[in-house]
Amino acid sequence: MTISGDSLPARPASVDDVLARVDNLPCLSSVALRVGELVNDPRAGVREISDVMRQDPSLSAKVLRLVNSSYYAIPGGVTDVSRAISFVGFNNLYQLVLSASVLGSLKTPAGQDFDARGLWVHSLAVGSCAEVIGKKIQHPDPSSCFTAGLLHDLGKIALAIAEPTRFGSALDAARRDGKGMNLAEKEAGLPSHDRVGSRLARRWRFPAMLLAAIECHHHEPETGSRREFSPSLQSGVDVVALADDLCRYFRLGESGSPHSGQPSTSLLERIGMSPLHVDELHTSLMRRLETSKVFLDLVE
Repeated sequence: MTISGDSLPARPASVDDVLARVDNLPCLSSVALRVGELVNDPRAGVREISDVMRQDPSLSAKVLRLVNSSYYAIPGGVTDVSRAISFVGFNNLYQLVLSASVLGSLKTPAGQDFDARGLWVHSLAVGSCAEVIGKKIQHPDPSSCFTAGLLHDLGKIALAIAEPTRFGSALDAARRDGKGMNLAEKEAGLPSHDRVGSRLARRWRFPAMLLAAIECHHHEPETGSRREFSPSLQSGVDVVALADDLCRYFRLGESGSPHSGQPSTSLLERIGMSPLHVDELHTSLMRRLETSKVFLDLVE
């Protein structure tokens, strides 16, 4: 992809520079933030969450559309949030509220050179694959694995909105030279997408599982903040990292980074799998991805 425009400015853009330029992004719905608080409040019930959701009819309609899709395949469908909760549960509802709110906020402007669809297809594939892996290894919360995979590259969308010329240059370099996006972003004078995504996730008060996956899906367990993670968080990050690796190996969507060679044996081993499971994962992933495509409607 060739980006037209002036030559790149000499001064690198810091994380604060980039985040200052995405301040005009709509904030996450206050309803989404409040639902997150209620889901974690043992005193809250269906009625409280339903009352809060009614304050944002647009968000509620998106969530009900997802609940009524083939992703959940609820017999007869549902027409209100309280009934949806009885089918999908509090945590799954919150994952849908969060996904719908974020995907609605991170839309690239019309006419921009960068086409976000390939990245969102990749992200949806990673989310679907993370859910498949989570169920396979009996992770305690496969729905959080899906959301973490879906949103793991949100920093790239933020960079595309805030710094379209630099980000386009980084994409060109990654594709032309076969280098990873983190290196290409650095050479284009940008902070890495995982750092930008982490800052957004903190600002938007994401749950720990999502924040960890966005921040550390490129990191080994022995590096940086991953050393301080609980075993559960370590496992969640590994699930998303393996899903990302597999979806590049399967060539699903366009992440910007080179397509993967053989899937990472170390990642497979860390979550108790082997290369023999790859074909099985691919079959389950393609089946799940077909029912997940409704999420793309939220960004198109």
